[in-house]
Amino acid sequence: MSSTFKKDETKRYFGMLLIFLLIKGIWAYLIILFSDIGLAPDEAQYWTWSQDLALGYYSKPPGIAWQIYLTTFFFGNTLLGVRIGAIFFLFFLPLIIWKLARKLHLPSQVAFWGAMSFAFSPIGIFYSFAAVTDVGAIFFLTAAVLEVMRNSRPNYYFIGLWIFLGALFKWVVFVFWPLFLCLYFLEKKLRHPSMAIGILISLLAFIPTLIWNAAHDFSTFKHVYFTLFNPKTSIRTGRNFFDFLGAQIGLLSPLFFIFLIFSLIVVYTRGGKKKMFVASFPTMSLFYFVAAFFKKIQPNWALYLYPPGFALLGIYPLVHKSYGKFWLFVGLWSSIFGSCFAILIPTIQSHGLLPLPYNINPFRQTLGWNKLETALVQSGYNPNRDFLFSDKYQMTSLLSFYGPQQKRAYFFNLGGARKNQFSYWPGMEQEVGKTGYFVIGENKKGETSWYKKHYDEKLGPYFERVEFVLEEPLFEAGGETVKFAMIFRCINYNGKEPFTSVKY
Repeated sequence: MSSTFKKDETKRYFGMLLIFLLIKGIWAYLIILFSDIGLAPDEAQYWTWSQDLALGYYSKPPGIAWQIYLTTFFFGNTLLGVRIGAIFFLFFLPLIIWKLARKLHLPSQVAFWGAMSFAFSPIGIFYSFAAVTDVGAIFFLTAAVLEVMRNSRPNYYFIGLWIFLGALFKWVVFVFWPLFLCLYFLEKKLRHPSMAIGILISLLAFIPTLIWNAAHDFSTFKHVYFTLFNPKTSIRTGRNFFDFLGAQIGLLSPLFFIFLIFSLIVVYTRGGKKKMFVASFPTMSLFYFVAAFFKKIQPNWALYLYPPGFALLGIYPLVHKSYGKFWLFVGLWSSIFGSCFAILIPTIQSHGLLPLPYNINPFRQTLGWNKLETALVQSGYNPNRDFLFSDKYQMTSLLSFYGPQQKRAYFFNLGGARKNQFSYWPGMEQEVGKTGYFVIGENKKGETSWYKKHYDEKLGPYFERVEFVLEEPLFEAGGETVKFAMIFRCINYNGKEPFTSVKY
């Protein structure tokens, strides 16, 4: 009778989880289609990669470009086509967290709340409509952790495959192996020669990137090196511990962050070896917290470590604390309402519904780009005759996606910025004698006249004539333009180039 009751309870919780995930998936679909949230510059950049499939790219492995190529093949070069892969990943990832909790012999109620907490945490919500490398890396890393729990001796070929796939998105998934080796030597049942084959399978993920880099000055490895050891982010100028801490609390949601910490403490004091292995992933985030005392650490750098920990998140509030379910409800609904409010901020600001400062808008980088096409047409741009370019790779990517006919724009390095993917594609030398339209996007801080004078001087040596054409408001908050684009018509390109950057 007891066994039958537990099976019914498990089915009930799993059924509820599926329903909530379906609702969330539909919600993410509607956000993509109808919200003001356009592509972020990185998403637009990855889309440009997908239009030129390769074995590697300047700053990342090729997985995200391959993903977007696949989804746009079926759904077109649209917002939905670029982002729909995230909806599928974030539908199945909470199911992996559920299964992981059950394989750890945790009650179905704990498994349910762990999966729900991740699905409706800010990262679980925002990553549901974001075409970024973190999503694929998180998904396959968590799948590898689950594979360890499936049987007394896991299938190392599958583990190797999951890490291989995750590493095609971000190399950080290789953190799995040193953490697993600690468990491997503690558990005799896990020891098997096939683990070496699993490691070799995972390492195959480096081959596409190595092939591409061998033909491109090993730029990816130089970029990673200079990102990590850039003197501009030294102990004196770059440390951001409290900003990083605040970002992690915000991305996990405050109550979930607290529950995760206390559940990890419970696991380390009372849990078995396999629970401690799973707990070791979020614990590794301590490395980033320590590093933030010495250099600037980006908020998303540690996010791939948290999802396995969500399988354990319900242990403290549900098993070791009175009224735990109540506080999980509070945490869940506060996370949902907080995330919904954040998603609505662009609409609130653009319609002047509340006097919210523009700088609290978490989607500032995504707003207004859909107005670029109309502005370019009004300025006289003809994609069959003219070309687009900018001095920032972010704007170059956005112009490529949002410009008429989605013709690839050019990066023109007026400011001596570091290399980027556009540095390894054909440049403006093929547009000699033609008219180019130069576009910048800025927050409106200075006088328009300054931008006109500055870019007239910067662009003048490369064209017969430079004309300011149009200033287009991209986004308004409280009736004030806070983001705008400026378009310059640059006539008769002479073929000269700014100096070639040696920065990576």
